Amino acid sequence: MTRIMRDSTTPTDIPLPGLQLVAGYVNGRFAWGPMDWGRFPAEVARVHIDVDGTAYKTAGVLDVETGDATPPEAAVWVTARKRLGARATGCTIYCNRSTINPVHAAMTAAGLAIGRDYTLWVATLDGTEILPTMTGVVAVQARGEAQTGGHYDESIVYDDLWHPAPVPVPGPPWQRTALMAAQRAQVAVGDLVRLLEAHQ
Repeated sequence: MTRIMRDSTTPTDIPLPGLQLVAGYVNGRFAWGPMDWGRFPAEVARVHIDVDGTAYKTAGVLDVETGDATPPEAAVWVTARKRLGARATGCTIYCNRSTINPVHAAMTAAGLAIGRDYTLWVATLDGTEILPTMTGVVAVQARGEAQTGGHYDESIVYDDLWHPAPVPVPGPPWQRTALMAAQRAQVAVGDLVRLLEAHQ
């Protein structure tokens, strides 16, 4: 079963309907803040992108593009992630088709194997959804702005274990929430309880 993921340098440009995963940057000039991430419902899985290799402790994706991390830096990043206990699905390299071979070469030189130690999120941006080989490919960014019609890209996620949707934690019952709010506002709890009971 596939899932839909969207990403953009501007979080507010990402449409919510049909969204199952959202990807955003944790560093660099397009880094997202708490309000940016908070725009998306709890059931939408968050994918954190590191653009230069410095956020290896918090991001599960490294951006390997011109101006961002290089293939040799990607090997260092994956090694650091693995030391933290990350599995291959937590050591994902984002790159385009022309960068796949240099990434593989750098990983092989470092003793790292596709699927075992790292995975790929590959950008095609021309509607191509399936690559000649899908070994270790967790997602394909098939649609760029020309296809989506907006300032965002859309990917198809093929791996169910890659950034699974979080299980929402239920909040306290509404009555308890009201009581807590009343206490903060120094409203007499007895008065509030009587009001709540009258509306049961």
